[in-house]
Amino acid sequence: MGIHIKKDPVGERYLSPELSKDDYLISNIMHISDVQKGCAFIANKIIEAGIKHDYTKITLIDEFMDDAVTIPRAEFSKGEWFQAHVSGERHHLNNYCPDDVTLIDVIEKLVDVTMSAMARKGKMRPDIISDAILQKAYQNTIEMLKKEIVIDDDK
Repeated sequence: MGIHIKKDPVGERYLSPELSKDDYLISNIMHISDVQKGCAFIANKIIEAGIKHDYTKITLIDEFMDDAVTIPRAEFSKGEWFQAHVSGERHHLNNYCPDDVTLIDVIEKLVDVTMSAMARKGKMRPDIISDAILQKAYQNTIEMLKKEIVIDDDK
């Protein structure tokens, strides 16, 4: 399927005095359309992440309950369910960061911690992700997007 774009007829000649206003209009309209397609792709990925969010809280509810009633609160993060939860879901970046982390994971995390804090406590405490994770997520998201792009040839 992919994200279909056309090769820009202006290309590397952008900002060249030989180009007309029409050349720039066509190039700029194409670019805006391409960005819209890329943003729609990313938005759909974020929606998919929201749909799949915290599935282990449902599929492993028995294991969750076993740990919730047998492990002291201060030790809960060392239990089997919690370890399966953070390693099986992509957004627990401070506990387990997948090698292919993306900005979709970062956005899911920020939505998760904000919604959880506001619903449970009515306020938010500071939450931090390392610069290394953010840089890796940024680069991996670029690579993910590049893999989706199909440049249609007019020939």
